[in-house]
Parts: sequence; C-alpha cells; structure tokens
Amino acid sequence: MRRRTAVLLGAATIVGGVAAAFPYWAPPLGQRIEWFAAERVEVSGARLLPPHEVLRASGVRVGTNVWADPAPFVAALRKHPAVAGAEVIRVWPRTLRIRIVEKTPAALVQAGVLRPATADGEVLAVDAARSGLDLPLYTGRVKVDARQRITDAEARAALAEAARLAELEPALMARVSELRPLSKTETRLVLSRPAADVLVRDGIGPEALVRLRAALDDVAGRIAADTTHARVVVDARYDDQVVVSRKG
Repeated sequence: MRRRTAVLLGAATIVGGVAAAFPYWAPPLGQRIEWFAAERVEVSGARLLPPHEVLRASGVRVGTNVWADPAPFVAALRKHPAVAGAEVIRVWPRTLRIRIVEKTPAALVQAGVLRPATADGEVLAVDAARSGLDLPLYTGRVKVDARQRITDAEARAALAEAARLAELEPALMARVSELRPLSKTETRLVLSRPAADVLVRDGIGPEALVRLRAALDDVAGRIAADTTHARVVVDARYDDQVVVSRKG
C-alpha cells in the first residue's frame, strides 16, 4: 500500500512539473510543428481600417504558427497611425485573433485630402471616403506639421469641443454636418436637421445643453410648418438663455 501511494505521489509530481513548465517548453516546441500553422486569422475592432490593412500592418498571415511570439505583431500594429492599442490572441487549435482599438476621430479636415482628425489634432492616415465615416467637416483652415499634428490652436479647440459634445450629446452631433470656427473659443455647428446653425462656446455645460435641446425641439416644430425654408440661428453662447433668430 505504501509503495503504491509512493508511486502515485511520484507520478503526480512529474505531471505537476510538466504542467508548470508548459509555458516554457510549449512555444519553442510548438513553433517547430507544422500542425500549429494558423488556418484562420480573425480581425475585430476595425472600423476606420479595412481588415486587410490590419493584417498587412500586423505581419500575421494564414500559415503563421499560433505559438509564434505575439509581441512583434502587436508592436507592428501599434506603429500604425490609426491604432491606439492591439492584441493578438491564440484560439486553439489553429486560429489567431487580432483585436485593435482605433483612435477616435472627431471630425474631417481638409489636409491636402480629406482626412479624419482626433480631438487632440492628430490627422489620421485613413481614406475617409473608403471608411464611410459619418463625421462633421471642419471647414476652417488647418496647418499640419511633419508629425501629422494640426498646429492651428483654433482648429484644435474646435475638434476638442466636437469630441466632448459627441460624448455628452451624441444625438446632437449626429445631425451636425459642418464645424465652422467663430473664434478661438466659439464654434458654429451646421445642422442638417433641423436646418439650423447652432452657436456654442467651448465648455458648454449640462444645463445649457438641456436648454439647447429644448430650443432645437421647438425649432424643429416651427421649421416643419414654415414654407420659406429659411435657416435658423440658435445661439447657445449665453449663460442663462438660448437666443433663436432667422439667418440673415
């Protein structure tokens, strides 16, 4: 009985040792076995970038060994100007899954060609037409440095405010077709529906946004009954009121 117990304990020790060493011996051994060549590569999180561009940027291919070190693939993805984060996951037995987190664009800018730009003024090397982005167009002039950063303080402020409003009032920003600078701290939002121009200053607060929302609802009702089709200006730059007038 004692001998049998000793044998079982010895076997358990060996199995435990092999299991504990698994992370160390499996990758180099697995990389030499053709059976672990990936038959499928999945891409998720890509909205700005087409999946084939993500694959090209990563270096991952069908046939890449699933035991391959993912660090070089992740590092390559993070070098892409539109990628904020990435990971490469093994899905057994023969699938690799690429997950990316893209940078969030706030608006489109005219920087030689039409490009999306982030809240902090980074112009992304993404084909805006191909990606089908539904973003407002910033109509002001922009200058871009060698790092693809917008140098105009006025433009950066407008982009930052557009991104902030997209977080606070996504329904409002979904109706904005253009951003037009008024000053370094004020922006004109051109709405497609209702046909109105909304004037805001940077940092507009929650209470002012509630008043703006109510004013736009009222404007939408009035425009529906208006046969002149005149655009309306909704001025929300004041602390305690929203002023509505006809354009021109």
